Amino acid sequence: MRWFRCALAFAIVTCLAGAALAAEFRLVTGDVYKGELSAADKDGLVVRLDSGDYSPRIDWAKLSDETLRDLADNPKAKRFVEPFIEPPAETVAIQQAKELKVHQPARLERPETKKGLIPALTTPNGLILLALLFVANLYAGYEVARFKWRPPALVCGLSAVFPVFGPCIFLVLPRNVPVELENATEVAVQQTHLAVGSQAPAGSAPAGGAAAALGLSKGGGHAAAQEGLPRVFKRGETTFNRRFFETQFQNFFRMVATEADKDLVIDVSAGKKSVVATRISRISATDINFKTATLQEVGVPFAEISEVKLRHKDAA
Repeated sequence: MRWFRCALAFAIVTCLAGAALAAEFRLVTGDVYKGELSAADKDGLVVRLDSGDYSPRIDWAKLSDETLRDLADNPKAKRFVEPFIEPPAETVAIQQAKELKVHQPARLERPETKKGLIPALTTPNGLILLALLFVANLYAGYEVARFKWRPPALVCGLSAVFPVFGPCIFLVLPRNVPVELENATEVAVQQTHLAVGSQAPAGSAPAGGAAAALGLSKGGGHAAAQEGLPRVFKRGETTFNRRFFETQFQNFFRMVATEADKDLVIDVSAGKKSVVATRISRISATDINFKTATLQEVGVPFAEISEVKLRHKDAA
C-alpha cells in the first residue's frame, strides 16, 4: 500500500515537471518559445529552451494574454504580469457599478444685465468716470476763462450746463480785452507837455531862466506855468507805458532834434541798468528802445523802468 502511494506521488511530480518543461510562451507576433521560465524582472523574462539554449529577453508587453494569465500562477513572474493582464468582464462591470457619480448642484441664475453705453454708465464705475469727466470739464472751462480773460464763474457755469461745448465756445471767441481805466496820476501827467518857446534874441537871457525858455507848461489851454528842470517821474506815481512816452516825450521821437531840444536828455533807471538817451528810436506795447549819445540803441521793458528823469546834458 505504501509502495502504491509512493509511485502515485512520483507520477504526479513527473507530470508536473513535464508540464513545466513543456510550457509554451506565445508572443503577440505569433512566435512561440517552448521551455521553462529561467528569469523574470521588470524588463521582461528569459526562457530556457528545450534544446538547452536561452531565449533573448522578452518584453512583457509582447506576450499574449493567454501566456500572461498562465504566468500569473508563477511566483517569479506574478508581480510583473499583473499590470498587463486585462481583468474579466465581470470584474470590470462590478468596478463600473462602484464608481461614484458626481451630480452638479443646483446653481443660482445670474441676473440679466442690459448691454449698451447707457447701462454701462449707470454702474458704480461708470458714475465715477462721469464724475471725473465733469470735474475735468469744469477745470477746462476755468483754464479757458483765464486764457481768454473771461469771468471764470460764467465760463464754468456754461461748461457745467453744456459739457465740452461750453469751453469750446469760449475758446473760439476772441480774447476779452478789458477797458483800461484812467489813472488820475496818468491823466495829470498827460496834461503836462513839453512846449518849446520862441528863441530869445541873441545876447539876451530869456525871461524866467532856462526852464522858462524850455516852456514847461500845464493844461495846454491854461496860463503857462514855468517849472524848472530836472523833471522826475517815479514808478508808483506814474504808469510807464507807450502812451506815457508818446505824450510826455513826443519831441524825442524826431530823427533830428531841434535847437531847443539838443540840450535835453532822458535819464532812465531800470533795475541795475541806467540809460541816458538823446532820442527814442522805437516803441512797442511792452518795451521801448532809446538811442544814446554814442548812437548805441538800448532796449528797456516797461516793467523794469523805475524812474524817468528829464534833464540837461550837463546836469548830473
